[in-house]
Amino acid sequence: MSPPRSVGLREFLTIMTQSHLGWGDGDDGGQQQQVMQDEGPKKKKSAVQLPPELAAEDQAVQDFLRILDEHRRHCEREGKYLEAETAARRLRELRQHEENRRREAMRSRQTAERLGIEEAHMLEFEQFNAIWEQRMQEYERSAEEGLEKLKEKHLAEIMAFQEEWQNKLPRKPKLSKELLNMRKIQDTLAKQERYQEAQKIKFKADEREAWELARLQDQLSQTLAAKEQRIRQQQHQELTGLAKRIQRGREEYKKLRQVELERRLQRYKNVKDDLTAKQKIETNQFNRLMASKLRSDRDAGS
Repeated sequence: MSPPRSVGLREFLTIMTQSHLGWGDGDDGGQQQQVMQDEGPKKKKSAVQLPPELAAEDQAVQDFLRILDEHRRHCEREGKYLEAETAARRLRELRQHEENRRREAMRSRQTAERLGIEEAHMLEFEQFNAIWEQRMQEYERSAEEGLEKLKEKHLAEIMAFQEEWQNKLPRKPKLSKELLNMRKIQDTLAKQERYQEAQKIKFKADEREAWELARLQDQLSQTLAAKEQRIRQQQHQELTGLAKRIQRGREEYKKLRQVELERRLQRYKNVKDDLTAKQKIETNQFNRLMASKLRSDRDAGS
């Protein structure tokens, strides 16, 4: 046997009406017309509000169920028990078909709602990561530029310092009084044509001058080195301070990212929990509605 194909609501109603009840032939047509006329406007009481997508079709189904049930009762009153049994069986089939259709529609919609939340969350998560990755890249680029600028500034300071001290070096070194006195004696002896004595003094004076110049150069070098070292130490402190500030900023960015991520995850959890609770209430309401309709149908049939 081939599996039964899916039958839509309208097609199902048409088949039920034309094939199983035989309406439209003989007195049955009058019965149908009489039943529909006897229906009149009736207030339907329901403790549960149906979803919007079910409201219109529910009205059509309920109308048909009432007509079908009235036909069953009419057949029962007229003693047409086989027709009444057929109507009762089709009535049960239609009710079961309609309940299954509604339940499946509700489940499909609820699944679509959950998938919609999941997809929205994943899209938001991807955008969140992309935004923060861009922020971190911009921060690192800015931090690197700041470090490079500070290093260039420090290099320029060292070069300026060296150039300044180079310009401050005396053109003629300041010699000691002893050396100046030796040069004076040297000149005097030379003028007196005491050349041998003048040569001896000159030799001693040259040695003295070489020693004094070396000492002055050494003192100057030490002074310059000490001052340059102080400048470099200050620059190192500046560089270290900037690096620490950059690291603090980096850690702050990480904390902000984590806080915002947790906030978004909590919001997603809240939305998901709210939807789960809403769908649970909706399912319970649907089950109560179906149970209520089943009791009403049983009471009406008894």
